Amino acid sequence: MHLVNLKLINMNLKKLTSGIALVLLIMTLTSCGGSAKKTDNEAVAFVPASIEVSISGMTCTGCEQTVQTSVAKLDGIKSVKASFQTGNAVIEYNPAKVDSLKIKEAINGSGYTVKKFSAVHTEAVSE
Repeated sequence: MHLVNLKLINMNLKKLTSGIALVLLIMTLTSCGGSAKKTDNEAVAFVPASIEVSISGMTCTGCEQTVQTSVAKLDGIKSVKASFQTGNAVIEYNPAKVDSLKIKEAINGSGYTVKKFSAVHTEAVSE
């Protein structure tokens, strides 16, 4: 009887050891896979959105520079081109990192007033 109990304990111990090894293997694979996913997402290029912002209060090239500098400080801004002559700024940005509210706050915070936002339509180039 004592020998039978030892065999059962030995079998259960082997199963337990195999189970633990399997759990550790799964944890290792999923943790490595998680970091690979982050790398894949980071490698995906974003398609920038473009907006035209109507701004009041710009009267000179210094005003243009102030608006451009304020907006360019935001994370996710690709380009900013302001014109005091037209009273507009064309902004290219990553919508996953910055939104129009933050852009508006940056412009208003620099002393100018955002009147409206308009989507910039780009023409497809055919080859």
